[in-house]
Amino acid sequence: MQPKTKKLRTASIIGFFIALTGPLSAMAVSPGDVSKQAMDLAAANNFTQALALISSQDIETQNSYEVKFTQARILAWDNQYDAAAQAYESLLADFPGNPDIQNGYGYLEYYRGNYDRAEILLSEVLAKYPGYEDAQIGLKRVRDARADAKRKEKRWRLDVNGGTSSFNTDMAGWNYQSARVEHIPGNIALHTDVTRYERFDQIDTQITVGARSNTNNSWDWQIAAGTTPSADFRPKLTGAARIGKSVDVNGTIIHGSLGYQIDDYTTAGTIHQLSPQVVAYLDDDVVLSGRLMHVMQNGEDDQTGFMLSGSAPVVDRLSARIGYANAPEAINGRVINTESVFGGLSYQLTDSLDIHATYSRDDRENTYVRDAVNVGITTRY
Repeated sequence: MQPKTKKLRTASIIGFFIALTGPLSAMAVSPGDVSKQAMDLAAANNFTQALALISSQDIETQNSYEVKFTQARILAWDNQYDAAAQAYESLLADFPGNPDIQNGYGYLEYYRGNYDRAEILLSEVLAKYPGYEDAQIGLKRVRDARADAKRKEKRWRLDVNGGTSSFNTDMAGWNYQSARVEHIPGNIALHTDVTRYERFDQIDTQITVGARSNTNNSWDWQIAAGTTPSADFRPKLTGAARIGKSVDVNGTIIHGSLGYQIDDYTTAGTIHQLSPQVVAYLDDDVVLSGRLMHVMQNGEDDQTGFMLSGSAPVVDRLSARIGYANAPEAINGRVINTESVFGGLSYQLTDSLDIHATYSRDDRENTYVRDAVNVGITTRY
């Protein structure tokens, strides 16, 4: 009887496992659960694990809407653009007209630089669902990116500016006119600037040449040198340099830099200035900037000040800038603390032509108050 008893025990064990695994198989992970787990992995930049999790599911789960859509999005985030495009095409074939799929596909084409295709996809979404906020944001990014790409294609830039100042004293008004030409032959941009200043019933013309980096690297630099022949109130020689670096902080681009400038005046000696600066590029084209200015001059106490400014779009093609400064300012070789408020508007007439207008009020400590208006145009070709 012993062998029979052993067979009964074996059958009982097998039956126990069948009874145990049956309910577990009925508790299979749903497509929604798989999608959530994969998205959690992708959010931690574990794209390979997220895609492997999807691939390990049964065919029915892999072909579900939730999982296929999640897979397409993760492929795009992992820069597997061709595979992501195939996934979106398959989704559109199975679910034609689905706004979420078209929106995701539109963003993919935006990442790939296919701006025309991206605009078509996102515009179709908004034609049917005008309140689809993510598609609205995507379409704006596409149009901004296209305009920026067109600007970068242009190798020449011309800035022409002019301005006038008046004072709360009996001092005669000032004025200036300037023209700046920049050429971008490659990874370096070169420029020449000529500015005519009329102050103190005298005229000085300053000529400056310079260069800056023109690459997509996180580091950037710029240098410039200038001279004022037969200078009366402008520095006879000037030099400037700045080096900076951009970092991505949770999706916000922060650019930090350090600048140095030296101005050599005929009668007032040499003035040195150090100016660290931080610029934050926020969503919706909002830009905030802060700069310190530390001025050093032989025979004088060092002076330190700051400037804060911000710019943001007002309506389509129109942006505004405002700022405040309380910093040392060198006029005719004399460094005096000056409190300033300023603001301006910039309007993009075409993809290649902008116009600008600014107003500033400068209170030069124990000296005078100056009101200045400046206008200018920028064209690229």
